[in-house]
This record gives sequence, structure tokens and C-alpha cells, in this order.
Amino acid sequence: MMDVTLSIDELSKVAHALSDPLRVRILDLVARGRTAIDAPSPVSCCPDAVCVCEIQEALDLAQSKVSYHLRELREAGLVHEQRIGKWNFYALNAPALKAFLEALEQRYLAPGENTKWNGEKGERA
Repeated sequence: MMDVTLSIDELSKVAHALSDPLRVRILDLVARGRTAIDAPSPVSCCPDAVCVCEIQEALDLAQSKVSYHLRELREAGLVHEQRIGKWNFYALNAPALKAFLEALEQRYLAPGENTKWNGEKGERA
């Protein structure tokens, strides 16, 4: 396991983004890419990325709601955004998700001193 250092703020931002069931559903669609949507891409640049309009249709949600949740996922670093003309496409940022999981494992599940707490203000011993 490589040494992954994420700040408490970075960990919290990703955890917050994943705390909403709708964002998890959106992330599921984005992670599965075009196969989840079962439709040709409206433009040829992004064969695996998913357009906001496709997420809207798949989940039967308003564009503003989808855009809000995608912004939360993007700001947490979980998705990449590419704008082509009037289209916004999203793809999973797999390295960021992996870094989050590794940081959680190192912080809370790694054997040894990393899992001991001093009881003061939530800081490690």
C-alpha cells in the first residue's frame, strides 16, 4: 500500500459528496459510463463519458438538480468534467477514489500506531 496523505478537510469533502444517495446513484452511472446509458454519445470526443442530459433522463431529474450534484462530486475530485460546445461530459476520477479509500485504510484500519488515538481533539497519538 502506498502512503496516501489526505487532509481531514479533503477526506471530509469526499465523504460528504458520497453521503447523499442521489450523488451515489449519479456516480454509479458515471462510473459505468456509456454502457449504463445505452445510447450513442451526442459527440464523438467522449465515448466513455456521460452527458448531464443523459443522467437527467436516466434518473428522471431536473437538469438543475443533476448539475448541482455533479458539481459536488467534481469539487470533491470524484469526477472529471469536459465541456464540448453546449455539452458537459463527466467521467469517473478513479485515481482520486482509490486515494480516498487508501487514505481511509491507512488512517483507520492500518495496524500499529496509526490506529491509536490520544483522546484529545480527535488527534492521533
